[in-house]
Amino acid sequence: MSSLLPFKLALLAVRLGFKRAFKNGFFISRQAFGTCTLQLIYHIFLTMAQFSIENRMRAITMNLSEVNLMSSKKENQISKNDQSAKLGKSLCNGSINMSLNCSTNSQSVATKTPKRTETSFSNKTPKMTQGPTLGKPNSWKSPGMGAGVIRKAQNILGDRMVPSRSTTDFEAAHHKMTSEDPSGDRVLSYQTVQIPKPQEAYINHQKALYSASSSTQKKPSTRFIPNTADRVLDAPAMMNDYYLNLLDWSQTNFISVALDKQVYLWNAASGDIQELMECEGDDNYISSVQFTQDGSYLAIGLNTGCVELWDIQQQRRLRTMAGHAARIGVLAWNEHVLSSGSRSGLIFHHDVRIPQHLVASLEGHTQEVCSLKWSGDHRFLASGGNDNLVHVWEGTSGQITRNTPLHVFNQHQAAVKGMAWCPWQSRLLATGGGTNDRSIKLWNMNIGDCVDTIDTKSQVSGIFWNSEYQEIISSHGFPNHTLQIWKYPTKAKVAELTGHDERILHLAMSPGETAVMSAGADETLRLWNCFQTDPNKKKGIAGRRNEPRSALDAMSNFR
Repeated sequence: MSSLLPFKLALLAVRLGFKRAFKNGFFISRQAFGTCTLQLIYHIFLTMAQFSIENRMRAITMNLSEVNLMSSKKENQISKNDQSAKLGKSLCNGSINMSLNCSTNSQSVATKTPKRTETSFSNKTPKMTQGPTLGKPNSWKSPGMGAGVIRKAQNILGDRMVPSRSTTDFEAAHHKMTSEDPSGDRVLSYQTVQIPKPQEAYINHQKALYSASSSTQKKPSTRFIPNTADRVLDAPAMMNDYYLNLLDWSQTNFISVALDKQVYLWNAASGDIQELMECEGDDNYISSVQFTQDGSYLAIGLNTGCVELWDIQQQRRLRTMAGHAARIGVLAWNEHVLSSGSRSGLIFHHDVRIPQHLVASLEGHTQEVCSLKWSGDHRFLASGGNDNLVHVWEGTSGQITRNTPLHVFNQHQAAVKGMAWCPWQSRLLATGGGTNDRSIKLWNMNIGDCVDTIDTKSQVSGIFWNSEYQEIISSHGFPNHTLQIWKYPTKAKVAELTGHDERILHLAMSPGETAVMSAGADETLRLWNCFQTDPNKKKGIAGRRNEPRSALDAMSNFR
C-alpha cells in the first residue's frame, strides 16, 4: 500500500488542477495546464522525499529492534546456561529447569511478538519444545509421545567443556583480554564434568560415539626388582680365590657348592641338604664343580689335576679322570665331552663314555684358564685366562675339529673369568675382565670383533643372560661387591643389588632364569629373585616347575 501512495497523491493533484481550470470557464488553457503540471511535479517530488525519509526512519527503527532482540537473546542464553550448569549436577531436576527456561523465554519474547497459544497448534502440527537439553539439539515432540520420555532423553549431560561461571569474573576477563598489556592470570574457568553412559532407549541424534569397553592401552609393567637378597645363607670355609669356580645350579634344581674339601648339595624342591663327597689328603681341596646338561651327574675338579664324576641320585663316584699337571679351575660340558682348564693353560677334552677319555688337547693360553663356555648350538667353545686373552675354538657335536683357535681377542686388560653366550643370538659372546679392566665386552663371531663395551667400574667375576627381559646380570668384586643388571642392547643399568661385605667370587642362575645365587668372600650365599616373570606377559612355565620357592626356608647353612 505504501508504494502506491505517491501515485495517488499525484492523481489527486491533477484532479485539483483540472477543477480549478473548469472553474475559470473553459475546458483548459495553457496557463491552467502549466499550473497543473507544476503542481503535479511539486507534489511528486514532495511525496517522494517524504517516502524516502519514512523508509530511512523505518530501517533505523528495524536495526535498533534487531540489536535489542539479539542482546535480549544473548542475555537469555547466558541465564539459560547458568541455570543448566547449576541444575546439571542433578538430572532429576531437569523438568524444573525446563519450566523455568520456558517461562523466561515466554516473558522475554512477549514484548516483541504476540504469543501463540498451544490450542491453535495442538491439533495441526507438533510443537517444538525448548528446554535444558544439554548436548542435544531441540527435538520435535510427536503427538503420540509423552513428555516424560522426551525429558528423559534430553537430560543427557554431553558437554565436555562447561564453563564454571561461579568462579569466573567476566568483567575482569574482558578487561584483561582487551587491555594492551594483559597479565598471565586466568580469565576463564572450566569445571570437569564426567560424561555419563547413555540410557538403553536413548537415540543419539548427534551421532556421538559412546563406549563402555575397557581401555586398550597397555598396562604398565609390574616388575619389581628387590635390591636386597631374599635369603642369606652361611657358607663357611669358602675359598677366597678369584680363579676358581665353586658354585653351580643344575637343570633339576640342585645347587652344588664346594667348601674347601667338601661338596654340598641342596635339593631346592624338597629343601634337603646333603654332603656329596670329601676329598682325601690334608693339602687337597676342590677347585671346580659343574653339572651335566641334564643335571644327572656332577663333575668335580681337584687341585691334584684329576676330575671325578659323581652320580647325583645314587651319590657315588663313577670314575676319576687324570691328565692335568696342575689344579683344574674350570669345567664345561658339551653332551658327553667334558672340557677342563687348568693352571698350566692347557684345555683337555674328556669323552666320559670310553676308557681312554682324553680325546683332545688345546694349547693357547700361557697362564691359568679360569673360564670355559660352550655355545648353545655346540659349535664354539670360548675360554678366558689369566693372560687377559679370550680364545674361541671351533667344534661340532662335542668334537673339536681344530686345535688352533678360530678367534683370539686381546682387548681385555685383566684376567677374563666372567663369560656367557647369548641364548637368542648364538654368535654373540659376553666376557668380563678383572680389576684392571672392569668392563664387559660383547663379541660377534661372524665378524670376529668387539661390537660393544660396558664399563662396570668394578672387577667382573660372573656373567649371565636373561632371555625374558633381554638383560645381562654381572657379579663384581673390588671395589663395589655388587650385582648389576644391564639392558641389552642399550647398555642402560636397570638395577644394582647390594649386600655382600666382600667381593663376589661366583654366580649361578636358576634353570628358569628367574633367580641367581651369588657366593662371596664374606662366606655367604645370597639368593636374588631379580627376574620374576612379568604377569602381563603370557609365557609357558615348562622347565620352571621345580623352581625353588618356599623350600628356601629349609636351607639354613652349609656345614
